[in-house]
Formats: sequence, C-alpha cells, structure tokens
Amino acid sequence: MSLAETMESETEPVAQGHNAVLRGRFRIDLARRLDFLGSGENQAVQAFDTQNPSAEYFAVISNPYSMIRQRLAERMSESLIPGMIEFLARGTVPFSETDIRYVSVFDMPRGGLFFNAANGPVTEKEIFDQVLSPVSQCLAALHKVKLTHRGIHADNLFFADEARQEVVLGEAITSAPGSGQPVVYETLENAMAHPMARGEGVAADDIYAVGVLIVHLLGGALPAADMNPDEIFAGKVKNGSFAFLTEGLTLSQRISDLLAGLLQDDVQARWTTEMLVDWRDKIKETPRRGRGDRRGFSKLAFGDEEYNSPRLLAQAMRAKPMAALELVKNGQLAKWVKSALREEETTTKISHIQSESSGGSNRHKRNATTAVAQATYMLDPEGPFWFNNVSFSLGGLGSLVLWAFHKDDMELKKTLGELFESGLLLNIVSDQTGGSNGRRLDRISEDEVLSCKEHMRRKKDPGFGLERCLYELNRHTPCLSPLVLGHHVRNVREFIEVAEKKMVSANGQANPFDRHAAGFIASKTKGIDQFLLPMSGSAPGSADHAIIELKLFARLQSATHPAPLPGFCRWAEETLKPVFGKIMSRLRREVVNQRFQVAKKSGSLPELLRATDIERQLAADAKEYQGALAAAGNADRMAAYLANGTEQRRNAADRYGAWITSVLAITSLVTSMVVSALYFIG
Repeated sequence: MSLAETMESETEPVAQGHNAVLRGRFRIDLARRLDFLGSGENQAVQAFDTQNPSAEYFAVISNPYSMIRQRLAERMSESLIPGMIEFLARGTVPFSETDIRYVSVFDMPRGGLFFNAANGPVTEKEIFDQVLSPVSQCLAALHKVKLTHRGIHADNLFFADEARQEVVLGEAITSAPGSGQPVVYETLENAMAHPMARGEGVAADDIYAVGVLIVHLLGGALPAADMNPDEIFAGKVKNGSFAFLTEGLTLSQRISDLLAGLLQDDVQARWTTEMLVDWRDKIKETPRRGRGDRRGFSKLAFGDEEYNSPRLLAQAMRAKPMAALELVKNGQLAKWVKSALREEETTTKISHIQSESSGGSNRHKRNATTAVAQATYMLDPEGPFWFNNVSFSLGGLGSLVLWAFHKDDMELKKTLGELFESGLLLNIVSDQTGGSNGRRLDRISEDEVLSCKEHMRRKKDPGFGLERCLYELNRHTPCLSPLVLGHHVRNVREFIEVAEKKMVSANGQANPFDRHAAGFIASKTKGIDQFLLPMSGSAPGSADHAIIELKLFARLQSATHPAPLPGFCRWAEETLKPVFGKIMSRLRREVVNQRFQVAKKSGSLPELLRATDIERQLAADAKEYQGALAAAGNADRMAAYLANGTEQRRNAADRYGAWITSVLAITSLVTSMVVSALYFIG
C-alpha cells in the first residue's frame, strides 16, 4: 500500500480488551509496546494487517492533548514521500465503550534504529552512501509543497529493511513540530522557544537539523550533551554553530565544507534543499563559515556581563526583566543600539518604548513585562517572542496553549491570557505580516489574535476565555471536557452522542456545558452568540440560565442529532426543577410538570420547550402572582377600614346611650319633683 487510507475514518465497532481494529483492516495491539518508535507523550504499539498477515506495521496512539499535523498527514495520504516511513491510515478506534483513541498506522522500520551510541561513531562513508540521499529526497518532496519535517534527529532515523540497507526518516505527524528535537538541533531562531511552541518553521530549519544530525553521527554522541540550553545558545552565538558543534572532531575537507553550508547561522547564506540534493556538485565550492550573531561596535554592560551580541543581550534581559526595564527607561539601550548597531529604525522604536515605560503605575510589573517584551523583540526579531515567563514562535502559540491545558499549568495559562488581553501580540503580528520579517510559514493571523483578545475580554462568560482560544487555535483538537474526555470528540454531533450516553448512565446528573464544552461548542457552531450573550447576564443555577442552556441544546439537537435524547431530557428535568419551583400557582405547576413528563418520553428537547412553554408560563404566573399580591393588599386595607369603622360606631353608640340615659334620668327627676310638689300643694 502506498497511500494512506481515508483520513478521518468513522469510529469502528467497540472492541473489548487490548485489541481493536482500524478501518476494518489494521488490528491495534495495546499490549505490544514499541517504545523506540514513540512520539512525545504518545504511545507506539504493534499493528497487524488482517488482509496481509506477513506485513509489519506500528501504530501511534495519540494523547488527547497531542497536536496532529494535519497538512503533513494529508499530503502523506495523497502520495508516498521518498526517504520517510510510509503513512498508512488514521482514525478513531474504540478499545471499549469509554476508551476511544486516535490512531495513526505506519510501516514498520524492520531494521530498527540507524544509530546506536553503544556502537560508536558512524563513518563519513556511511553518511555519504546511506544517509544523505534519502534524507535530501525526503526534504525535497516536503519543501516543494511548503511543508517541513521538523523531526530530524538521530533517534528518528531508521533502516526500512531487515538487510539494513535502506535508510528512512521517522514519522513527524503525531506531535507538535520540533517538540521532539534536542535543543542543539534547533537554529538560533528556534533554540530558546518552548519545545511545544517551536512552530512549523521553514525549510532552512530542516537543513540545519541535517547538519547537526551529521555531527551527532560522526561524533557518536549528542553534541553538547553536558550543556544546558542557555549554554548551547551562547556557544553558538559567540562562536558560530559550525565552530561550536564541530570542535574536537577530525573532519575531512569534504564533510567540513558540507557542514559549513548546512550549519550556516545566516538563513540567507545557509544551503537550500536543492543544494543539499546536489551536494556532490555544491561541495566543490567552499562555503563561508557562520559567525553566530551580528556584533555591535561596542559592548553594553548589563548585570555582571558585557554584551556586543543583541541576541545574547535580549536573552539576558528576559532572565532579569526588572533590571532590563531600567536599561530601557534610562536610555542606555537606545543609545547602544544607535551607536553600536547603527540601526536607526530600531533605535526609534526602542526610544518610543522608553517614553511609554517612564513614570509610575499601579500595574508596574505588567508594564515592565510589556516594555521588556517589546525591547527584546526589537533586538532579536527573528527569534522567539518572549512574554513574562515563556518564549515561543508565533506559529507555535496554538500548541503552547494546548500544552498549558495538558499540564494544567496555571501560571502559563495566566501568562497566555494576559498576553491575548494586552493587545501587544497584535502589534507584533502586524509588524511581522507587514514588514520584511517573513521567514515563518505558520504565523498566527491577525484575525485569530483579534478573536482571542475579544474572548479574553469576556473570559468570565461561558463560551469565552482561554478555552475558546484553545479550540480556535487548534481546530483539530478533540473536546477536552471531563464529560467526554477519552472519546476523541471532534465535532458537535459527536459531542451530543457521547454526552447523551453519559447523561443516561448518570441519570441526568452531569454537566454538559462546563467551560471546555462551552468553548468547544462555541468554536464549532455559527450563531451561538444569541445564546451566549444572554447567558452571560444570568447567574449559573438561575431560572434564566437554565432555560437558555436548554434552548441551546435544543438548537444543537435539531441541527446535529434529531434522534431522541432521553439522557438529555433527564438532565433537563434536573435542570428545570428549580425553575418549576418558581411557579407559584399549584395548579399551573402541576399542569406544566404533567406536560413535561409527557414530552420527555419523546426524547426531544425542542418538544419539551414547546410542550411546557416554560417562559410564557413563568411570565403568566408571575403576572398572576403580582395581581394576587395587589388584590391581597387591597383586601387587607378594606378589612382594616371595616374593622376600624365598627369600633368608631361602637364608641359613638356608647356616647349616645349615655346621653339618652342622662336625659331620661333628668326627665324622670323633674317629673318626680313636679308630682311631689302637686301632692304637697294638694
């Protein structure tokens, strides 16, 4: 087989145990690990062809947080890349109901690793006869279509055949580009970037790695293995990569000239892919040796050192940002750039940073970070961009965000969030897009930066924040919500299907709209803001929030999964319990609940909303309740009036009765006196 199987295969029927089958053909055996073929945090295992039992394959089981290089995989599915391990198939494979993994299948390198340090150095003849031709053919095929390998090192070089005659480069699909490279294999532009944020790079990065590979093989050990990344970087800058890496090696003139061309630090002077392919002719011309970095005419003191290399100065400033801020604010940096480097444009930009960073501020630390990030970018515009505590290629920002979530690195997530919010990244991307610094193939776009800035502005709202940035910068990353993690959910339809199973098993006691689920769904669904915007104005757990969530999933069911969803209906019942409790009318509450129970049997969320008409019922109930309260208030006032009126009449009656009694008593007395007088007068 020369071409890969169809890319995104449908999920196979569930298999139990260690074995499962991809596309009905490739049996994956988890029990047979092949660690020497592993990639980053991915796992390599034995694979078998059910149609050809004699064939030998291996499979890479991707970690859910791993980056899949889609463009490279698509190209390898279309045509065989000479000099590289053959790519056969990929897709999701269920090893159980709750264990679905993404698998890539490759041809097995039957002769094993090309290099073994225990066997000592490789001869120049072996390199010329066995290594250069297949490696150069591979790179020529990739670079022709603007792809890079970014995984060229001694541990990724194999014999394709048992006779150990045919050499091939290993796979470079299943992990972030450059992430598996020892730092010594990386150019000055990439060396200090976070390993997960080196980016796709350019063809010249692969050419440089070939040079380091040759040094590694000739020396029999990893070059500079006893040095840390800072020491390796400084050694290359001060001496030039060629001199630094070949020190102590005895080389022929032919291999020396070859390495001088491959390890040239000036990208423009470095050998091209075409020159590597025609190395026998090009090697007749002695290439000039690289010199590391450009030099200033004078040195600038910073900390305990003096620097005439802007790259080394930039690296030192990143390590001590507060001291670096003072160097910017006091004007020494701008003066040195003008006098020592004689770069007027850079001087003007640094002077502008100086004026902006002067003065006090309540956000002094953040201002210091921004000023130093800008200044070090001016000193080393071809290198990685630094912010706060991390350096990265702009093309590697997406994989860095993914890594931050993989390791749950709160400090890194905070840094990335502040970077997107600051607007600083937009200025840098605009500068690289519009300026002459166009060496990268994979720069993040201005639209992506603007979107992430807006998402971070609304970071507290569901469907926004760094989670939204994660899925928009990594379009092929599966949903990492705890609800569906381990099922390699790639789209909203699959999310609904897996979440439905979880809802059924949990009897509705689950959360289908955590921050990861919200960010994933928002990044895959158009028109979702009509739900997210009102949701941001309601408190989680409130009636409004619950109804909006139900309306959202009703829309998703209609659009992606019209089949019944009894699990989601059970979730809706739990979610709406406090909503039903807000209905004050017992009769109305019973009617709505009865309608809900009938509609629930359909498994349709839209039907639940239609049958219960919950929003109108709540509004009507609230209106009636307010009316009842108003009527009750009027009744209380009338009752009070009537009660008070009775008392008044009682008091009046008492007073009138006393008056009548007095009148009658007086009348009786007068009558008695008259009668007595008449009697005596008699």
